[in-house]
Amino acid sequence: MPGITSAPKQGATGSTSSPFRKPLFVAEPPLGDDGRPIIQKVLIANRGEIACRIIQTCRKLNILSVAVYVDEDSSSRHVRDADEAINIGSIDRSDRNPFLNIELLVRTAVNVGANAIHPGYGYLSENADFANSVREAGLIFIGPSASAMSTLGDKRSSKAYLGEHAPDVPLIPGFAGSSQDAEALKRVAEEIGFPVMLKASAGGGGKGMRIVRESSQLKEELERAQSEAQRSFGSSDCILEKYIESSKHVEIQILGDSHGEVVSFFDRDCSVQRRHQKVIEETPCPFLTDETRQKMSATAVRIAKLIGYENAGTVEFVVDVKTGKFYFLEVNARLQVEHPITEEVTGVDLVSLQLFVAAGGRLQSLPAVQNVTQVGHAIECRLCAEDPEKNFFPEHGKVHLWLPGSGDLAPGRDVRYETAIESGSSVSIYFDSMIAKLVVWAPSRALAVEKMAKVLAHTACVGVKTNQLFMQACLLNKGFHDPAYTTAFIPTHLDKLLQSPWKLNLPEAEKALSVIPSLVARKLPDYIPTTSHRKPFGNVRKQFRNQRYDPVNIHSDIVTRVSWPQTTSSNENLQSKTVCVWKAQGLASASRGEEAYLFPVPDAANSQEKAKSAAMKVSAQYNSISQALRTGEVLSTTPRVVKIESWRPAQGNPALTASWLTSTLEVSIDGSKVLAHVALPSVQPHALAGQTDRSQRVFCHLPALGTHVEFKRDTLLSFAESTRAVVKDKDGPEERTVTAPMPCKVLSILKKNGDEVKSGETVMVIESMKMEVSIAVGASGKFESEWKTGDAVEEGRVLCSVI
Repeated sequence: MPGITSAPKQGATGSTSSPFRKPLFVAEPPLGDDGRPIIQKVLIANRGEIACRIIQTCRKLNILSVAVYVDEDSSSRHVRDADEAINIGSIDRSDRNPFLNIELLVRTAVNVGANAIHPGYGYLSENADFANSVREAGLIFIGPSASAMSTLGDKRSSKAYLGEHAPDVPLIPGFAGSSQDAEALKRVAEEIGFPVMLKASAGGGGKGMRIVRESSQLKEELERAQSEAQRSFGSSDCILEKYIESSKHVEIQILGDSHGEVVSFFDRDCSVQRRHQKVIEETPCPFLTDETRQKMSATAVRIAKLIGYENAGTVEFVVDVKTGKFYFLEVNARLQVEHPITEEVTGVDLVSLQLFVAAGGRLQSLPAVQNVTQVGHAIECRLCAEDPEKNFFPEHGKVHLWLPGSGDLAPGRDVRYETAIESGSSVSIYFDSMIAKLVVWAPSRALAVEKMAKVLAHTACVGVKTNQLFMQACLLNKGFHDPAYTTAFIPTHLDKLLQSPWKLNLPEAEKALSVIPSLVARKLPDYIPTTSHRKPFGNVRKQFRNQRYDPVNIHSDIVTRVSWPQTTSSNENLQSKTVCVWKAQGLASASRGEEAYLFPVPDAANSQEKAKSAAMKVSAQYNSISQALRTGEVLSTTPRVVKIESWRPAQGNPALTASWLTSTLEVSIDGSKVLAHVALPSVQPHALAGQTDRSQRVFCHLPALGTHVEFKRDTLLSFAESTRAVVKDKDGPEERTVTAPMPCKVLSILKKNGDEVKSGETVMVIESMKMEVSIAVGASGKFESEWKTGDAVEEGRVLCSVI
């Protein structure tokens, strides 16, 4: 299409799939004296994609699975996939998160007859008290021992233990004491030298982590790290250590049995991080030499054997890229989010091994794990509901259309979609913002990067904003191609990463693709199955208006681009642009396609500078558009020739997708074919055909752009009405109130009512989707708020105001 150098098409550079790769090795569960598997029924004390992942392996091994869920997650896929599902209450109405309620989870497992519990990751997965309680109840805990968690799973105790029992293991300088006093930690930080890192001692996943670059920041950052740690792991304890600026985050996957055997499954590079949370992981680490890889693996195995570590775990290291030296960071005493990439290069199902060793199996009895090697290259991308253009603010809402890639990019041996999301699923404020993990394998790193970029571009996740395009920019950035990229990769290249990696001529592409919403809305009635009963006015012809001789009403649509990929560092491309679409004579079918005339709509706020009021500005704009349409001025432009080549409805769970129409269509625009996955609200066919005065939302995932965009389709009259409110806002006073961008909880209020505040000053901290968000005011004056710490605030309510 003119104006677009698009994301690569499926198969554009040849297939990188390997049909001859063997399936993952799945360890058969050990049998008891009665000849039956020792583990027969597993309760999964988690939710979402990791619950689905564990259920998948249980099903392969004929082990019954039990899901637990809360009211806010009752329609999640893991609830439906499990053999049994138990409601454990409500997050919103409970004193504590049911997923953190040890007594409740153990009692539930006993009541349903489960003989084992898998903790997944996060929540209680590294809680020694949970492991003890499970075992004391006579159940099998699929994870390490409580003593191993207490010794190595806790960051403080692990460093102390290794300093005493393995002094040759390199440790990052830090504070080994238990004091949580800000002044005491400040003195230690000044001795070590800034910058320093604060970390939650009891957990990981980027929660409770803060970089502190000067002493004046330490007290505030410590309080926030402790608050986040308490909510995420049930412990506010934090440690302090030196922060190494030019470093890579490299970890070694290990797995031990109860007979003293520990196996290394080698390394993963997790250096692409944002706010200390992993975004993209890959294996093998492209920076490590074979010698360093072997040394790190040997160190990880030695650490695990020191305490007789059992089950899956990850030994994390910091690698200084300037010196090549590595330092012990911590042990994650659980299965990691990024375990699938290790499975892909080693060919082993790690969840099956967890079940195997938890039932007492000997790793030495499995030839498949005696000489583990890495074959090929694997990459994982974490698809999160967040808006990169708004400082990665978390998003929530409905995913109207979820559609993985097809062909070589479809889920299969070399492409994995680890998710509980499906069309119609809700992204809730009560859970983590990660909605899917996309995993690819290829023979080489270059091919894996190329394949992942294509998988991301062709995955339709329509309805909430995600980091989908941002990750494509990461993969295609020159800095990522340097094996020595560090944990500073994202902040270093952020401006570039926020721009689309695909070369777009924005105005030309926008014009051409703006045809699609109008085409879809007008043609969709032809593809909707009709019911047998007659409707009122059923004999009235399609596109009838009572102003039947007014060509403005009959053949014109106005399409507003609501969201569009940013292509430069300028904010210009972020401003909404409106395009008026003319369709030729009702879009009657024609073998060559229909003709569409496009022209820009003038900004109402700039129409006739002498017009003072909003109403006058909108009227001026309306008259300007109407004049161009009535006089035929637009017909002097070159028309676009548009044709639907194919159309198929998207499949989904009817219970979740009934309120939205979703389709995949191939459209020819001036001879160039464009693939579009479309979602729009379900309405009556007459409304789709344009016989409505209401705006219509149309979402289009366009693989050519690597993301979905949102359009608003109007008649001229409905467009004028919607524009009136926009112009009024532009004419309005300075914004002096801050509303809740989504349902949230007030964590702290930094000002008292009546305090003087300045524009841009942070006045509150809220939490949503497990993330803390600072709230700043947009004007100067006196601070006022009706809320107090701990209050739950609904979306759209006023958080605070400046008077």
